[in-house]
Amino acid sequence: MTDQRPKSSADIQPRPAATATGGSSAFLFLLIATGLCFAVASPAIFGAVSEEFVGLIVPAAQLTPFAAAVALFLLLRPGRFGQVFALRWGGSWRAIGLGLATVVLIGLIQLGAGLAFGGYAPNPTDAVLLAAVAVPVFLVLQSVFAIGEEFGWRGWLVSHLQERPFWQIAVVSAVFWMLWHVPALPLIMADDWQVAAAYLLAIGSWAPFMVALRLYSGSVWPAVIIHGALNSVRVFFTQSIASGSGVAWVVEILGWVLWIAAAWWLMSRARKVGIHPSGMARWAQGN
Repeated sequence: MTDQRPKSSADIQPRPAATATGGSSAFLFLLIATGLCFAVASPAIFGAVSEEFVGLIVPAAQLTPFAAAVALFLLLRPGRFGQVFALRWGGSWRAIGLGLATVVLIGLIQLGAGLAFGGYAPNPTDAVLLAAVAVPVFLVLQSVFAIGEEFGWRGWLVSHLQERPFWQIAVVSAVFWMLWHVPALPLIMADDWQVAAAYLLAIGSWAPFMVALRLYSGSVWPAVIIHGALNSVRVFFTQSIASGSGVAWVVEILGWVLWIAAAWWLMSRARKVGIHPSGMARWAQGN
């Protein structure tokens, strides 16, 4: 499919479809999504179900941002469903390629830093080969699981904030995404504040790049695929090939810097083709 991005910001026409209300509905979205996440996760958090069911609860919790977004969509009626959630394919192939290359590059850099400075030790070769074979399968599965999150965070929320500058959208997306994960922390990691802090801050550093992918492509699908890659390809480089004990803060901080730099780079690339960040979200709603 050919890339149909506008050649200049003058070609971008404002669209009222996703121009909802003020910031209050964005906070309402956060409250609903986080409340639903806690409600879904609470049986496991309070020990009402056995650990075997946690693997089912986490994917269910991932659907809560989409559920919250659908509820607000029905309440506010901001436009057509496909436009508000950015479901058109648009320039997705190019954005997916750039996103996957970024995941691999940053993963390799973090792996090298972990081996050099972070106390990483190589894992057994047979374990690494087995993990490598499983990566494509987990990429598909994690991308499917990510649909509920991305339709909410990079679909509805980005459309809702479409009139704001890119970095404002990115900061809101990062903060909200981190807060939404808080109720689920007991399900996905041990009782270690450093692990929890590193996990949340990593999520915050990924958010600007995910927003940039959404705006650059005009579609939510690249964010879905790269979300899946973060939970599979990135994990392969940073945990499967080599690993260490505890949190390697040098590796974590390097990752934050690189992901934010990648978001800046993608937005700079957009400017070179004449798309202004403040207008990209309007174009992303489709024609």
